[in-house]
Amino acid sequence: MSKRVLTAIVGIPLLILIVSFGGLVLFMAIAVLASIAMREYTYAIKDEKVSLNVWLLVTLGLVMTSSFYFFEEYTLGVLVLSIMILAGRDVLKDNTNISNTVYGAYGLVYTTFFLGHLILLEGLPQGSMLIWLVFLICFGTDTFAYIIGMRFGKHRLAPKISPKKSVEGSIGGLIAGVVLAVAYGFFLNSAKFEGITVLGFGLIGLVGSAVSQIGDLAASMIKRQFGIKDFGKLFPGHGGVLDRFDSVIFATPVVYYMILIMTA
Repeated sequence: MSKRVLTAIVGIPLLILIVSFGGLVLFMAIAVLASIAMREYTYAIKDEKVSLNVWLLVTLGLVMTSSFYFFEEYTLGVLVLSIMILAGRDVLKDNTNISNTVYGAYGLVYTTFFLGHLILLEGLPQGSMLIWLVFLICFGTDTFAYIIGMRFGKHRLAPKISPKKSVEGSIGGLIAGVVLAVAYGFFLNSAKFEGITVLGFGLIGLVGSAVSQIGDLAASMIKRQFGIKDFGKLFPGHGGVLDRFDSVIFATPVVYYMILIMTA
């Protein structure tokens, strides 16, 4: 049995438990994942002009994740203050290279601010059910893009970033994202979920699938630039947190804000 399958056998039930418990359990899980993701990110940035302080970034990330759970209205302010702290650190060190601040700020947004929207999503009415919409779209898109790409892929999507990804696979992933979102919409509406039509779920599936693929390629872009195969080894057969959740990280805030708009 492959490492990928074994990881799925262990990981899927664990994910179900975390989402089912929600609340503090979900917050703690995201705090751990975001911290590991930040560590993976800082270790990936292997540039002689960049010197990221992993402990400072992890600490700022934990404060931001906590703000999502304990004082949501101040989260954006925490992000702004964190970027100011990163810039201030370089100023105090008389550093004329802005790369530390830029890479650090991107790392906070990428590994923590985006992922923290899972906490906001869970806080919506029936949010524990809506979280599964993100995972269905992202994992469904990833799976079907791979299957369709392997079978029918002829035109490269982004050859310099990810040579194996194809336009055909991307389209297959988009279709899968829409179909799964619509099917889940039918299920939720039959369970008396109010606020989003089945057509609305289809639109969320389309946009969420497209953004999830951008997230996948964004992670590959970092790996290409810094010459690494995987961000980590936390999930055997899959890599690190940023390898496994790259699409979820990008899609979560988009799905969250689309739901807010549709239910306003």
